[in-house]
Amino acid sequence: MTCKMSLPKILLINPPQRTESGQFLDLKVPPIGLLYIAAYLEKEGAHIEILDADLLNMSTKQVAEEASSRSPDIVGVTATTNLIRSSLRVMQHIRSKLPNAVTVIGGAHPTFTPQQTLLDCPELDLVVRGEGELTSLELAQVLKGFQWSDHHDVNNRFVSENGFEFARRLSQVKGIAYRSPENPGEVVLTPQQQMISDLDSIPFPARHLVPFDRYKFLGKESALGAIITSRGCPFSCTYCSSSRIVGKKYRVRSPENILQEIEILCDKYRLKHLELIDDIFTLDQKRAVKFSEMFRARKIDAHWIASSRVDTISEETMKVMMRSGLEMLYFGVESGSQRILNLMNKGITLEKIQAMFKLTKKLGISSTGSFILGYPGETLGEMWETIKFCLKLSPDYAQFCVLTPYPGTPIYDDLKAKNLLLTDDWDQYTTIRPVIKYDDFGYTSEDVKRMLRNAYFFFYLRPYYLLKHRKLIPSVIKSGLVSHAYNAR
Repeated sequence: MTCKMSLPKILLINPPQRTESGQFLDLKVPPIGLLYIAAYLEKEGAHIEILDADLLNMSTKQVAEEASSRSPDIVGVTATTNLIRSSLRVMQHIRSKLPNAVTVIGGAHPTFTPQQTLLDCPELDLVVRGEGELTSLELAQVLKGFQWSDHHDVNNRFVSENGFEFARRLSQVKGIAYRSPENPGEVVLTPQQQMISDLDSIPFPARHLVPFDRYKFLGKESALGAIITSRGCPFSCTYCSSSRIVGKKYRVRSPENILQEIEILCDKYRLKHLELIDDIFTLDQKRAVKFSEMFRARKIDAHWIASSRVDTISEETMKVMMRSGLEMLYFGVESGSQRILNLMNKGITLEKIQAMFKLTKKLGISSTGSFILGYPGETLGEMWETIKFCLKLSPDYAQFCVLTPYPGTPIYDDLKAKNLLLTDDWDQYTTIRPVIKYDDFGYTSEDVKRMLRNAYFFFYLRPYYLLKHRKLIPSVIKSGLVSHAYNAR
């Protein structure tokens, strides 16, 4: 094992975020991607710290002050599309406080926009693309002993002797992007990093590095323990970039390994509710059954929820999962129009969806359905079909959003090529605000926003529903959903 003090001191940051869904659900969740990277580096002897600025409700300036007080050699921040500007603002402030540190960004958005991300932020040194564990370790190893010299102009450091040394070191690392020292306006992409095939070899997320007891859902602290049991997705839905980030090959952890982590969550953190946040937990039904049988045999005192597709789970598998403590299944329904499902390359039918939701009700398993409104080419009538279809399915919970074409998704590439995007202001990519030129499809962005409000109004404000789910009423009132929906009608 590498000597503990031989690797740089690293600070990983979860940036401040103000998402509508987080505010509505009073939601604070651990940054599990950073926790995995921290655990992987910690195993190799690195000194790692995590600063969850979102949990602590910190401003970007406060983040920089705190980062400065910890004196890291490397500062890493994560970013999804709607958080990229927040992440880059964090880096800008950190550079002024830590001029000698190396600044790194990773996550879905910079993975697909490495050139733009670097060129938009001269304070940023490099981008990690894709799965982060192996790449982060390689970076820590090659940057041992490296520091930037002081430069009044942040751009000067890339063309200095120091900058050439930095580039020479980085050229050895796969899966990154950085500026060329010959021309800082040119970005170098190194070969793609290999995926980790044996997921059991990855240490459990470093939850001890964050104030884990302060996370909450619907106001309940530490209500859910999030667990990833697999990576990779073989499907090619046009609105999703998952398979482009973690690959199409389905890689899994063994049931034994998963249960070891669960027992830690239950014993150390006293959790009673667990969430398996894989894209599709039931893609390998034999593994799902084995996990469920072992969970039950160990008499673990906890309930759990998982994600599935309506075509990757059977009644028998569902029954075995339920007997072990399965409480809820999350299904990506997306549309009530078969034509739109086909455009999305979803690969499922309305009949199969209906049968699966009927089955969950028969077995007494709660369900959540996700639905997308405003898919390019969708009519307003088809959006109403989706709302009515959701009411017919009557899941316990429903998640509605406006089609948001994130970089890395096939639909983004298509809309970008056709000049059908309203903006590249990533702060607008919230899944609530339309960013597509809907006028080209015969209606307006306001029409789509009204449909979204109608969806939430008709689903969550049914008297029967409110009586059944009384605990949601404070969140509904706090969100302003009632007044917004009323004004929209």
